[in-house]
Amino acid sequence: MTDLRVPLAVDREGRLHSPANADKSREYFCPACQASVILKQGQVRIAHFAHKASEICTQETIVHQTAKLLVQKSVSEWKEGRSTAPVLQRKCQICGSIVSQPLPNKVEKAVMEYRLANGLIADIALLAGEELLAIVEIKVTHAVDNIKADRLAVPFIELDGQELIENPAVWKPLTDRFKPVTCKDCKSIYLKFQRKVREVAKSNGIDLPTNYYRYGLCRCWKCKREIIVFAWPKDGLHNNSAPKILPRPKNIQYRFSKTVGAKYWVNTCPFCQSIQGDFFLYCEPDGPFFCISNEEDTTTSFESDLIRIAVHAKQIGLL
Repeated sequence: MTDLRVPLAVDREGRLHSPANADKSREYFCPACQASVILKQGQVRIAHFAHKASEICTQETIVHQTAKLLVQKSVSEWKEGRSTAPVLQRKCQICGSIVSQPLPNKVEKAVMEYRLANGLIADIALLAGEELLAIVEIKVTHAVDNIKADRLAVPFIELDGQELIENPAVWKPLTDRFKPVTCKDCKSIYLKFQRKVREVAKSNGIDLPTNYYRYGLCRCWKCKREIIVFAWPKDGLHNNSAPKILPRPKNIQYRFSKTVGAKYWVNTCPFCQSIQGDFFLYCEPDGPFFCISNEEDTTTSFESDLIRIAVHAKQIGLL
């Protein structure tokens, strides 16, 4: 049977060692099954650890356990001041560009094989004292499925085990359920959008909400004035269920639409009172809300939607 390659071995104290820096006179063990490993160093082959194939250990379990130990080690060395914080390379929620984000200082330790309240075992838990902040899952062959993802119930990321072994200081999430991140360019556009929308809101005599009602810019189809329009979580277009949060912006009204042939809650122009139809606002590529799903009512979804609306406003020439 083919020997199992062990990328990093542990000594009797549980410390990880690479084959390049190992001492041939010392004993080393497989991090997965604790079997003794052989350090192979020669003139031709690259130095490596190995042990015989067995029924209780596989290449997958070796990579999985080694990656978990490296996550724990990288966090421990950072908190002890012996290295810098692990860096997450995440995608901007808007444009998809890579954002390098150090692990936040509030993380105090990483604990392997952490049992959650529902009985599920997480690969690694990131803790502040005894408070569970987030989870790190390691993929070797099988990814976290939707059932497990839902049961984790806290923010989590999934990392590739082999990539971690090659570079434990840089974490590249395959699955990212942490709070969304926004790149500098998109943040800059959002700030410009906020300045512009405050000016328009003032001219419209409208107060900008801080939750629930997303807001965007458009020109009234009839009087051509620049106006603020609103979106809110609802089921489909032309919805006749009243928006749930009071007070409503004054230009959201229950009106009869000749185009639809029914009454529904609509945006109206504060200057000429004409209806600004849902189809244009949500379904046309140059509509202000074409870029959002507008389904969730959470702080995170509210903030994310506003940034998407801002970037879309720039793309269609409103900024």
